[in-house]
Amino acid sequence: MPVSLHPARTAACGLVVAAACGVLVPRGASAQEATTPAQNVAAGARVFGAKGCSGCHAINGVGATVGPDLGRAAGVASVYGLAALMWNHLPAMASRMRATGTAAPRVAPWEAADLVAFLFWAGYVSPRGDAAAGQRLFGEKRCIMCHQARGIGGVIGPRLDGLRAESPIDVAAAFWNHAATMEHEMRERGIVRPTLTGRELDDLLAFVRSGNPPPEAGAVNVLPGNPDAGRELFRAKGCVRCHRAGREGGTRGPDLGAVPRRDPVAFAAAMWNRSPGMIQAMRAAGIAVPELSGAEMADLVAYLGTTQYLAGEGHASRGRERLRSAGCLACHGRGGPGAGGAGALAGRSGLGTRAAVLAALWNHVALPESTLSRTWPTLEPGVVADLVAYFATQGRGR
Repeated sequence: MPVSLHPARTAACGLVVAAACGVLVPRGASAQEATTPAQNVAAGARVFGAKGCSGCHAINGVGATVGPDLGRAAGVASVYGLAALMWNHLPAMASRMRATGTAAPRVAPWEAADLVAFLFWAGYVSPRGDAAAGQRLFGEKRCIMCHQARGIGGVIGPRLDGLRAESPIDVAAAFWNHAATMEHEMRERGIVRPTLTGRELDDLLAFVRSGNPPPEAGAVNVLPGNPDAGRELFRAKGCVRCHRAGREGGTRGPDLGAVPRRDPVAFAAAMWNRSPGMIQAMRAAGIAVPELSGAEMADLVAYLGTTQYLAGEGHASRGRERLRSAGCLACHGRGGPGAGGAGALAGRSGLGTRAAVLAALWNHVALPESTLSRTWPTLEPGVVADLVAYFATQGRGR
């Protein structure tokens, strides 16, 4: 399964990306290296600024408020959802640009690929929690019975003071690796295992961090990992025997490609809530329970995120009909600005990738006002997916 919009680009994201998004990485720590052949998140952040997107849109609460916050918009959860969201709002965006005297920027396919990567990554990042709320939850959730933090709590489990809790991905790995031991200890002591929401875990981690000095060395898995490596781990670690992701996998557990996208903290909370049941099911099925390092967990998270990012892969057989039903041929059919019909439109150079289609959709923003003011057809994510699949069959690779 392809994992990039523009395979010719290579990801080179690190601390510069974290800084661009307002994510604080501890002093002396390094962000996870991203080596997958994919879009460039850091370049996408630059495109966001250079093309004027930041003049109207915020990212996770930071920036302008003219348009929706693109770090939190639901449509950004998949590339097809983003394309549909952008297209449906194109007349309003063009009108706003004309009113403010802003030139409508054109976007090249590789710029579209990087920009989408940046927006998807921005939606992956979660805010820091509330340490005071976390201290309260430390007692309410009974963590205090076994663990000690900031001088309070039990000594059955390890002290959390000094624990590396900067990365929710690393915390998710720790939850998984120690799930069986913690479940046994809690059962022995009659402690009802609590459930955690992403927000509650965010607050608990803020409380734990508040008593810890910044780590001076060692990698902190802040960014998504390598989806190609994650796909291999999904098989090698036995996840594929119970779960489906993308186009492969078992049916004992839920389809992880269909689960709504979670930020890293919510993912870690889900690992806490579900790991005892998963381990019990694996043992009952005779599947060895694997350990996962933080880096491996990051790669798995990246793979699962990729299956969601490309959710709803289209069907080329429907794509040609979509050109008509979506209203494309009203302009691109015989006698229109793009005269020649569906075949001619499909034959246009450079429409063979998701990024190229996304860029072409955006570049309609430069059309004359008389064209944009007509009844504007709306697109659903599935329609965009089918159009992309159709164009990809017309002699160009994806």
